[in-house]
Amino acid sequence: MRRVLATALLTLVASAAGTVTATAQGEHFIGAITCTKSLTSGLTCSGKAAGLGNRPTAAFLTADSVQAEYICVNRGGNTAPGQGTEFNTVVGPTRNFNPRNGQITFNNVNLPIPDAPSSRDVCPNGNWTVNLTRVEYDNVVLHIQQGGTDILFKNLGDIVIPPEGTVVF
Repeated sequence: MRRVLATALLTLVASAAGTVTATAQGEHFIGAITCTKSLTSGLTCSGKAAGLGNRPTAAFLTADSVQAEYICVNRGGNTAPGQGTEFNTVVGPTRNFNPRNGQITFNNVNLPIPDAPSSRDVCPNGNWTVNLTRVEYDNVVLHIQQGGTDILFKNLGDIVIPPEGTVVF
């Protein structure tokens, strides 16, 4: 009986010692997310994500709202105030990636600037040119999705252009 009990105890101890618990870190960003702000191209972000497995992955930006401010410029270079526009729940184009070793490196994930209104609609007359002077993106979020569901996201907050340049998150 002692021998059976000792053998069972040794087997249990050996099994427990040989068991290795594999813990994954899960979906996460590696390093910083870098976004470039421009009045011509909008907001463009790049970075790296891991822990994604090998399923097709999509990345895109959203904003709760986008406000754009314009001025009107005539042929003589004189300016007149334009009108602002506002768009709610803006979704940028989706970029698709196939992870390699559970990782993606994303770039050119973009939230474009709104289309400029017609000079006939916002300026003294249709002979004026509409120039964008300021864009404000409210509550920008970077989404990483698989199967249409967010598996990872990063809230980038409110972003205003100008100034143009690079922002690191």
